[in-house]
Amino acid sequence: MTDDASTVNPLFTDPLVYQLPYAGNVREGISYAGDNRDFDIYLPEQVEGPAPVVVFLTGYPDLGFKEQLGIKQMQIPAYKDWAKLLAASGMAAVIYSNVEPVEDAFKLLEFLRCEAEQLQIDPERIAVWSCSGSVPNAINVLHKDSAVRCAALLYGFMLDTGGSSVVQETGDTLGFANPHEGMENFPENTPILVIGAGKDEFPGLNESIDNFEAEAVARNSPVSVIRYPEGVHAFDILDDSQRSIEMIKLCVGFLRLRLNVY
Repeated sequence: MTDDASTVNPLFTDPLVYQLPYAGNVREGISYAGDNRDFDIYLPEQVEGPAPVVVFLTGYPDLGFKEQLGIKQMQIPAYKDWAKLLAASGMAAVIYSNVEPVEDAFKLLEFLRCEAEQLQIDPERIAVWSCSGSVPNAINVLHKDSAVRCAALLYGFMLDTGGSSVVQETGDTLGFANPHEGMENFPENTPILVIGAGKDEFPGLNESIDNFEAEAVARNSPVSVIRYPEGVHAFDILDDSQRSIEMIKLCVGFLRLRLNVY
């Protein structure tokens, strides 16, 4: 979820700054592809029909993540809080572990579709949420799986373009997956909400968002870029200001709208 390996970093310990009451309807530890590949699904408290589902897509291999931090990505408190928030807002949410981030993302989506009835979810209404260094892997899913309904991408590295290699180089340094050849892997027709943090400290990150938006305009693609000028990287965890809360609500509202949750 982040790019700082310190175990005392609040990114790995602090809660989401905005939450809703959620009494809980969670199924844990469901295997989707063998050893060390499982997920938890947070369902709305009252499931009256197949629920739309949002997958919290990750781009770091859990083995390396756990070696550095002592936990899997799905165990980060803010990830769990996001899942609870979406479940309290009428959507199912999936957080998961992986071995190989790129391949396992597709294995998970395949499992969710095949087992949709048992899981009480709608296989035609699947969305993706991702942030930070996990975003390139999410973009890869959007590029290759056109059936994903929409995506919300927060303060993330996007795609390299125009001779830039900042995303690839940062991925090599920090260990996140970047299975791309640049803008030729742009997801053409999927509605995407991008939220950029104006005070993001990672070199080249906001420039990659600018370039992604320009590509979307050139292709007439349904991409909405929201810039939060005062936002810091991981503002949803580090900044409990009213503006940060508005950005979280905006993200939830976008997902509800695109997944037809009324």
